[in-house]
Amino acid sequence: MTKRITLKINDMECPNCAMILEQIEGKLKGVLTAEASYHKGQLCVEYNETQVNEGQIQAEVARMGYQVESITTF
Repeated sequence: MTKRITLKINDMECPNCAMILEQIEGKLKGVLTAEASYHKGQLCVEYNETQVNEGQIQAEVARMGYQVESITTF
C-alpha cells in the first residue's frame, strides 16, 4: 500500500539541502517519490509501506544530517 508523509525538517536552509534530501528516493527501497522545499522546510515522501516505514525514512534523514521536527501522514 502506498502512503504519503510530510516531514518538517530543521536546518534545511538552501536549494542544495533540498536536493540532498531528495536523494532519499534512491537510497531507500520502497520510496517512490521525494520532493523537498527549503522555503517550507519540508520533505514530502511517497512510499510503499510494505517495503519501508516512517521510522526508516526518519532515520535516513537523520543519517543525512538533518533533524525531523514532525511528521504528518496522509
